[in-house]
Amino acid sequence: MYGLKLGLAGWFLLILLTTAYATPGSAQSAAQDRDGRQDDLAQFQLPPATGKPGSGTAKPPALPRRLKYEYGYGSESEVTYRRNADLDRSISDDVAFVTPEINGHLIYRPNDWLETTLELIMERPTRIHGDQVFMLPDGDFDNHPDDRASLLVDQAFFKIHNVISPFSVSLGRRNYEDERHWLYDTSLDIGAIGLKLGRFQLEATYGREVYVDLDVFKRQEKDRVNTFMLYGDYRALEDVKVAAYVIRRDDRINEDGRWTLYGLRSIGAPAEGFNYWVEVALIRGRDEDGRDLRGYGFDVGATYRFFGVPFNPALTVAFAYGSGDSGSEDGTNGEFRQTGVHSNEQKFSGLSEFLYYGEALDPELSNIKILTIGLGFRPWRDMSLDLVYHRYWLNVIAEELRDSALTALMNQDSDRMSRDIGEGIDVVIGFRNVLGIRRLGIDLRMGLFLPGDAFRNSLPDDSFERADIGGAVVAKIWY
Repeated sequence: MYGLKLGLAGWFLLILLTTAYATPGSAQSAAQDRDGRQDDLAQFQLPPATGKPGSGTAKPPALPRRLKYEYGYGSESEVTYRRNADLDRSISDDVAFVTPEINGHLIYRPNDWLETTLELIMERPTRIHGDQVFMLPDGDFDNHPDDRASLLVDQAFFKIHNVISPFSVSLGRRNYEDERHWLYDTSLDIGAIGLKLGRFQLEATYGREVYVDLDVFKRQEKDRVNTFMLYGDYRALEDVKVAAYVIRRDDRINEDGRWTLYGLRSIGAPAEGFNYWVEVALIRGRDEDGRDLRGYGFDVGATYRFFGVPFNPALTVAFAYGSGDSGSEDGTNGEFRQTGVHSNEQKFSGLSEFLYYGEALDPELSNIKILTIGLGFRPWRDMSLDLVYHRYWLNVIAEELRDSALTALMNQDSDRMSRDIGEGIDVVIGFRNVLGIRRLGIDLRMGLFLPGDAFRNSLPDDSFERADIGGAVVAKIWY
């Protein structure tokens, strides 16, 4: 296995060297990375035009039917600072990381029916502020992220198509993302069969996040959860899609239960300046304690852009709901859960993606109601500003939020139990073509969380007071 890892590292270096010495053409690549940024790909000079001798005319060169080689390189380096995640200023838990990163990918199409993809990511998170280990409010201890260097094979798969049309087959490690990252935003070691008939597409996938350790420099923890996905969508109009899906998550050691998510969605832009999304899902199965899971959730929203108005403002309004568990003794858990491989990250009207449930709180849609109002501006083509407000409520009184960025516990004051989680305020600024460099971009994401009555800190005299403000800042540099 170590020899395989070194071989992959050598392949990655070969990609970079080849890229460095290639001569790009004038055409722009249409290939995009997972965050919507265009990469520069190698382009090859077309042969000179030819014609009949003495005719004075030249035939336009014949374009190839397929691009045999395609490669790109770039960087998505990031600085992250999280302040007061326990909402208690008397306990120091602030942390800051810088994560320099370079990435490269190679796509090779030797013929009309086979496509192979390799993508590698090299990074090293470095803690620049904060302790390695700190105590959580419930008395447990938490470790900050591993700061060892990583050279990860993020994609390494082949796809067979055309020869078995309308079907295709994929095998290997492949990156999966849906439009809003509400379902998945991860790499999976998979086997998949796809079907494409006109405007209809269907794909069945089975795999795990890490079935094979493909990190050259450090060990990847092997995944224990089998994932099955059946996803089909239909393009009803040019810019409107409807979809249905079934996603099964089967935890082999039962730390997260065994359950299935059933859902419908529609995403589109049916009119100029207007786009919307509708997500509706329910969960069925067993939780980690053997209880029946019977939850449901939805997320609906829309953005309208006001053309012809100074700074091109845009208004976004959204509401999301995830059911909670009432705690009854009937053997049923009414909590909704997302897939666990989601990221809840997208754009509204600007250039930058951000955590659309709140940069500071960043909750999973479980036992929560979230009202979101966003106001976006585009003062220049290469700059955008988004101001986003969130209001949060619990559906059922609880002590903690599932998979939140906060470590603070709720409802510790038995005399003042509350469903009022609090408010979030985000400021998101995006820059592109910085200093006239076409590929250079910067995203700045700043979030504050203002705790509600559900968060109260205990004092030495056994009384309570309102919890303190928490925050997060993320700066990302693209190239």
